Amino acid sequence: MRLLWFLLLALTLPAQVLKVTVDDTIQPISAEYIARAIDHAEQTNATAVLIETSTPGGTLDATREIVAKITHSKVPVIVYVAPGGARAASAGFFILESADVAAMAPGTNTGAAHPVDGTGKPMDPVMSEKVANDAAAFMRSYVSRRGRNTDLAETAVRKSIAWSDQEALDKKLIDVVANDDSDLLRKLDGRRITRFDGQTQVLHVAGKPVVPFEMTTRQKVLDKLMDPNIAFILFSLGLMCIYAEFNHPGAIVPGVVGFVAVVLA
Repeated sequence: MRLLWFLLLALTLPAQVLKVTVDDTIQPISAEYIARAIDHAEQTNATAVLIETSTPGGTLDATREIVAKITHSKVPVIVYVAPGGARAASAGFFILESADVAAMAPGTNTGAAHPVDGTGKPMDPVMSEKVANDAAAFMRSYVSRRGRNTDLAETAVRKSIAWSDQEALDKKLIDVVANDDSDLLRKLDGRRITRFDGQTQVLHVAGKPVVPFEMTTRQKVLDKLMDPNIAFILFSLGLMCIYAEFNHPGAIVPGVVGFVAVVLA
């Protein structure tokens, strides 16, 4: 029944560009959100998925999930670093390079993709080399299929090099620089792209309605809870409540609140 509803919807609605906004760290909820959007785009026969992003990075596991979903999408995926002042650093660079179309707004930057540990600090030399080699091979595995500068993309992983929007365009790390969504779609209209599977496709996106695709309420809540600052506050609150419970046995409430806060953190 649900599939039938999606098919009817796809037949009655004009083809659209589905817009996803990821403006925080890349984590499992980000991967779930993007996967859900791409699934919806495929079911409703959308013209393309537009992922607008500004991110400092995130977890490699979540990044791999997102890259896999993008590279296997039946619908072309455009990753757009915007607005001006935004960045696609670290994990964001991996995601940008995986797209059918990699785009940036003026005044943005990308790169600096050398892996770090969960605290943001450098790893020990042996582990760092192993992780960097793995990440570099991961980068090469799909950038080479996108016709972009594979060798230079790898330097973002090994040497944490970063580029401005114009530098990235000149060095063939991205495909286009555009001022906003309308400018981007206008510049991409009629462009022939090569999909990850080697098939070619011409984009017809100018004038298409850009429809925001929102997170579910559950995803919004979990996305906030996974913010490192919120997690730190919850963890600190939890420890204080547990400490209060030890000092006042039988109070119950501090212990319960502390336990829940630590689990959520």
